[in-house]
Amino acid sequence: MTSKKPRVLMLSQDVHPIPPVKGAAVEHWIDQVAQRLTEYEPTILSIAHPSLPLEEERHGVFYKRIRVSRLYNRLFRKITRFDPWPYIQRVIHEARRIDPQVIHLHNAPHFVKEIRQAFPDKVLVLHMHNEKKVAQDLPIDCLAACSDYVRDFFRDQGLNAPCFATIPNGVDVQRYQPVWVKEDERSRVRRNLGLDERKVILYVGRISEEKGPDRIVEAFSHLDPTRFQLVLIGEWRQGDPEKDRRAAYAKKLEVALQEIPHKTLGVINPREMPMVYPIGDLLVIPSRFEEPFSMAAIEAMATGVPVLALRRGGMIEYMIDGENATLLAADVDSSVMAKTIEDLTDRPDHLDQLAHNARSMVEQRFSWEHVANETERLFDDLCIRLPQ
Repeated sequence: MTSKKPRVLMLSQDVHPIPPVKGAAVEHWIDQVAQRLTEYEPTILSIAHPSLPLEEERHGVFYKRIRVSRLYNRLFRKITRFDPWPYIQRVIHEARRIDPQVIHLHNAPHFVKEIRQAFPDKVLVLHMHNEKKVAQDLPIDCLAACSDYVRDFFRDQGLNAPCFATIPNGVDVQRYQPVWVKEDERSRVRRNLGLDERKVILYVGRISEEKGPDRIVEAFSHLDPTRFQLVLIGEWRQGDPEKDRRAAYAKKLEVALQEIPHKTLGVINPREMPMVYPIGDLLVIPSRFEEPFSMAAIEAMATGVPVLALRRGGMIEYMIDGENATLLAADVDSSVMAKTIEDLTDRPDHLDQLAHNARSMVEQRFSWEHVANETERLFDDLCIRLPQ
């Protein structure tokens, strides 16, 4: 790279490559925002993946992927539990070559102290996409969060950061076209998936207790099976139900699903999701925990699929009941959820208005271009305050 723009290094934990090859919201955020930075020169460090080259440059982004061999993982991380060259040290080694002005670290507070020690004079932003216990004295220049809810969680926890900022998640509003501009495509995908004319209630997310898909299954016990069908998209935990709580939950849910009309689609590549959301007549977000933001919500909204959610976490910062979504109490009874689903689907004009309002809101607030602009404004502000 020969640009004279200030350099920014973006990285996360050593779990998923960037871009992710399957659903990984944090890594997807990094990739999408990096591609849209105009005033900074982005480099992304991540772990390697067999389907991706170790180095490449595209969309104005330089990607460096760090390979850790299977033998190394097995010998030092699983057997001896002694890691002589941990991932963060490999990252620091590569980062020295890049010499960034800004280091934008996502969801990895455990990397902060080593990064700060290696780069005492660089702007260091820790960007959190969910709640996590952290030390109060983390040596960062700013704590960024995906929502005010998450930002305030860390502020209230006593984190002694000189700056707190909210930078939301985003969606590609060009790829996530609303259903009303591609109705034929919607019908074709539904036919290919073997879905009939019944209303499709859609769930997108992990198959886990905190995400609450069982609450929709319970609501279906109050719904007419000749009118409604449930489609679940998300990762099902494999493993021994006797040893793994998530696997046990998934097994129990599988049994409960046999009593209602349903289809499970498993994990779908993020590149294919714009074509899948439109199969839904209504997306339901039944979370038991405080959702930090909900990517599924804004992706559905961008696609013109109405959203029914519970009043949880960061979602209530952009969902307005009766205007761009339908909100229910966090502890809502399954029969009330079912009645709400029935009422909404009996009012197609109202659902259509919710969907159009939601699409407009997403275009204005959550396009990746808007998120990238907010990110650069934060970098600018920090670089002015902390000149290199």
